[in-house]
Amino acid sequence: MNFDKRMGMPPIPPNYEKLLTASQMVALRSIEGFGWSLKFVRREGLPVPIPVITGADGVAIGVIDEDGNINMKPDITIRD
Repeated sequence: MNFDKRMGMPPIPPNYEKLLTASQMVALRSIEGFGWSLKFVRREGLPVPIPVITGADGVAIGVIDEDGNINMKPDITIRD
């Protein structure tokens, strides 16, 4: 059986600003000016939630670590 831990959790929680570190928020606001946007926040089982971002093309992805560093080649799989 395939159990989805995300069941019932929105991809972007309404209080995401409170979940992310100040450094993550600064990085997110910075890259939004270049067409990037928040796709979802990985939070289940993680000590610090990880925002996953997507480029304006909808194909490029990245993550923002807790220190605000942007990784444009993350080791994650995005499900449809």
